[in-house]
Amino acid sequence: MTRTLILVFICVFLSSCSSKNAVVVEQAPIAKPAAEATPIRIEVAQAPKVPEVQDAIKRVFKDAAVLDPNHNPSFLSGDFNGDQSQDLAVIIKPAPDKLADLNTEYPPWLLREPRSNQHDPRRPLRIVKDEVLLAVIHGHGVNDWRDPEATQTFVLKNVVGSNLRVQNGKEFVAANTGRKLPRPQGDLIGETLQGTPGYLYYAVSTYSWYDPKTFKGQPEAPGVFHKSRTMRAHAEKPLRAHAEKSSLAHAQKPAIGTITAEELKTKLTNNEPVAIIDVRGSEGYAASKNTIPGAWHFKLRRLKSRFKFAPLKDLSRDREIVTYCACPNDESSYSAAQIFQEAGFKRVRVLQGGWNEWLKNKGQVQAK
Repeated sequence: MTRTLILVFICVFLSSCSSKNAVVVEQAPIAKPAAEATPIRIEVAQAPKVPEVQDAIKRVFKDAAVLDPNHNPSFLSGDFNGDQSQDLAVIIKPAPDKLADLNTEYPPWLLREPRSNQHDPRRPLRIVKDEVLLAVIHGHGVNDWRDPEATQTFVLKNVVGSNLRVQNGKEFVAANTGRKLPRPQGDLIGETLQGTPGYLYYAVSTYSWYDPKTFKGQPEAPGVFHKSRTMRAHAEKPLRAHAEKSSLAHAQKPAIGTITAEELKTKLTNNEPVAIIDVRGSEGYAASKNTIPGAWHFKLRRLKSRFKFAPLKDLSRDREIVTYCACPNDESSYSAAQIFQEAGFKRVRVLQGGWNEWLKNKGQVQAK
């Protein structure tokens, strides 16, 4: 009996020690799926593709011009006119047997020679056989230069070089510290042309060439154009004097003035005699149901020919003329105003901001 009690006591003791020294292992928590982060959408401009570029060329030039593949790169994209929309710069050449179509009297594009400051409007520029050109198609709407209505185009002569690249305003300023600089409204196209590095840039309603070694200063039409946001600090410096030498045609031609939407609204309210010229593009005009009251719509490329017929034929050359369009920076309006000036009209102005600014300011409209 005693031996049995001793064995029971030993077993109870060992059992008690074992429970005190037991190692407790914590079970792993049940796995829960991690919460998914909300994706952030980042808008990135897509690089142009050859079929898209060819479609854009056909949209503007029909069959009169083709992509020139003998350059690398042969096209670039950027916001060249500073309107927050992507534009396309593409190297083109006349299509075989289509030179006459590029030299039509009233082309739907603007032919310019940025490296020449001596353009005489009495001797219009011409495109020659096999000439290599740079076409800049300005973006429109949500699809930028790919948009079906993106047809506003500058065709630039004698500016196709090598090592073409896009530079924004900050990069341009940093690369040319200490030099006199122009005031581009958007991105620039840097390149080497005839052994000289330089830049194509958009300002004062056209494209110009910047040579760091010869640039003397850029004249500016006061109060007409918005400065590039990236160049604002530089643009606020005092304007430099105009070059002493200017062409005779430029000296004889007065600067084109502007009129605000509020000013034009007041004129219409007071029944002041003013001829309003609507030069919106064909597609944009067709898509709109309204015009400014009393406005006459003309296609820009046919405007010169319309001076032979009523109502323009009968207008007094002292009549006030206001032109408007719906394009960035009022390019078509300025082109139309220049045509009226060349026809002898003395009081020609451009509606600042055009059709979009008129609607923004709740200007009166009438059905077409």
